[in-house]
Amino acid sequence: MSYELAVNAILQHDSVEMSTMMKTPCLRYKGSFLAMMFDKEDALIIKVAPERVNELIASGEGLEFNFTKKRFKEWVLIPLEFQDDYMGYINEALVYAKDKRNDKTD
Repeated sequence: MSYELAVNAILQHDSVEMSTMMKTPCLRYKGSFLAMMFDKEDALIIKVAPERVNELIASGEGLEFNFTKKRFKEWVLIPLEFQDDYMGYINEALVYAKDKRNDKTD
């Protein structure tokens, strides 16, 4: 599923909204970053658990995100070649954001 279609679908969830980050449109859940297209790399960026970032990189599905020369441990680039799965990756980021929010309220 293309990024645009995935965005339209994920915006149907409560508390998911469009916002901006680095002057680029992005998705947020209750203010927390979820995902965005990173045009410079033709890739989707998602925020997931550091272990999942490592898994995606090891499997070849993900690439390290180090835009500022510093590795973002919870961010991973998903190249355009995997766009058929973008909805799944964005849903994964939403689950992670919800889990992190629940951990803060426990």
